Amino acid sequence: MSQKTGASLDALTGLRFLAALHVVLFHFGTPCLTGWAPEWMVHTVASGYASVGVFFLLSGFVLAYNYVDAEGRMQAPSRSFWSARLARVYPVFLLTFLLSAAPTMGRSLAVNSLPVATAKLGTAAFTTLALLQAWVPKLALYWNPPAWSVSVEAFFYGVFPSLGRRLEGFRGARMKVALAGVWALGLAPPVLYVLFRPDGPGPLDAASEGFWLAVLKFNPLLRLPEFLLGVLLGLVFVRERKGADAATPRSGAVMAGAGAALLLVCFALGGRIPYPLMHNALLAPASALLVYGLARGGGPLGAVLARPWLVHLGGASYALYLLQYPISELVHWLETRVDLSSPWRFLAVLLALLVPASLAVHRWVETPWRSRVKRGLQPWVDGGAPVPARVAPGA
Repeated sequence: MSQKTGASLDALTGLRFLAALHVVLFHFGTPCLTGWAPEWMVHTVASGYASVGVFFLLSGFVLAYNYVDAEGRMQAPSRSFWSARLARVYPVFLLTFLLSAAPTMGRSLAVNSLPVATAKLGTAAFTTLALLQAWVPKLALYWNPPAWSVSVEAFFYGVFPSLGRRLEGFRGARMKVALAGVWALGLAPPVLYVLFRPDGPGPLDAASEGFWLAVLKFNPLLRLPEFLLGVLLGLVFVRERKGADAATPRSGAVMAGAGAALLLVCFALGGRIPYPLMHNALLAPASALLVYGLARGGGPLGAVLARPWLVHLGGASYALYLLQYPISELVHWLETRVDLSSPWRFLAVLLALLVPASLAVHRWVETPWRSRVKRGLQPWVDGGAPVPARVAPGA
């Protein structure tokens, strides 16, 4: 398989680290700002949940860049693609599932009888290991809560080969309509939720609960438009790279700067924007500008995000994202032996453990086991129909 040519996407890898860190700070950093920080800073950190949408769009963009040619044709067999995806995500996913087992079991046993806890834990474990937990609202956050997004991504991976073979006709005006249409499709469910409030009256913020809100947040079908937007943008970028009219570096700088500025403004105003809209799709156009601009080079912002140390951290961002819960449980255990009552101390210890742990897991688990899983799946891949493949290594 030959490597797809084109500009380095290192800046997008650096962006992955910042997005993952934003999610971590949302989960554990907001208490540090209470009582002294300006409102815009509190809202910026408290809007970290919205960075998961950046991951969904970025995933679609990178997959289209690596697996779809300028004609809009899929360039790898389905089995080869699925094998690469499983090898990419499952080793770290399984490790963090195991690391989350003890606290998950402890919590269930503390509030349920042994038979009930066994039934709940068995159901949740099976559903999670099968990457299906996002389809069941009550189970989406049951076992290693951040892993719900991996379940959503698994659905994206499942449908991507079919999508990748149906992109040839999207050009010109039709592509523009498709880009606007998938954004509108992603935005419609949260708008309807805000208008009709199916879970009843009450505040709409990150602490809000309700069956239909959980469906809105976690259901893979309702998050698919954000991924599709990324796929379509990736195809536009592939065609741009192949065409004679290459984008100027300045255009990338303007797009990346505008996208980053829009995201930061919306984060800072997060407390004034309805939570369901922020959670689902509202910021997708700003994310699209940022991702596309960085892919074009990104100007000064792209140069910063492409620094080797930040790219290295970006490579470990998947591990960092999934390790945040089990590492936080370790820090809670340390609280019983060391004074970590201050939110700042808790966050400092968490990050001091989390970042090195993610780098170690990326090096000694994610990277070597990716190759091993792919080799193990090769007989299954070889059983599929041969299709010419042209995929960038490590995709």
